[in-house]
Amino acid sequence: MRIVVMSDTHLDLVTDEFVMICNRYCAGADMVIHLGDWARSPVLDFMEQYPLVAVSGNSDDRVLWNKLPPKRVIQVKDHRIGVTHGWGTVHDIRKKLLNEFENVDAVLYGHTHQPLMFRENGIFWFNPGSVFHGRQGAPSSLGVLYVEDRIHGEIIEL
Repeated sequence: MRIVVMSDTHLDLVTDEFVMICNRYCAGADMVIHLGDWARSPVLDFMEQYPLVAVSGNSDDRVLWNKLPPKRVIQVKDHRIGVTHGWGTVHDIRKKLLNEFENVDAVLYGHTHQPLMFRENGIFWFNPGSVFHGRQGAPSSLGVLYVEDRIHGEIIEL
């Protein structure tokens, strides 16, 4: 199963560049996950054309907060995956998130605008970075998860 994962788009309106990115990466995906900080609801409206799983982020408008939960756990094949935006600093975010999810095989989060992917203590940690606004020298990026017997992924620089 191929899952496109994006976060921190921070768009008020759907731009031509965002449409091109979605056409290239989201079309044909088995699932698309957006980890919040969309900014405004027209972006969610556009993304609903895909098989979408979504959460809200700290920078989202009230319309998005009312439509989307701040976190969720999804089942993909035999794997439980925690999905959230995240909060706090890059240095303590994973510790906070670990307390939010029980018995998960993976935790997907955004917020830091810095891509990250590794496995620790049986949990696959995945942050796709930001589609348009990398921080601390990080490029703009998104991620692709492959869920088979095991979960693995890749970070794609945009």
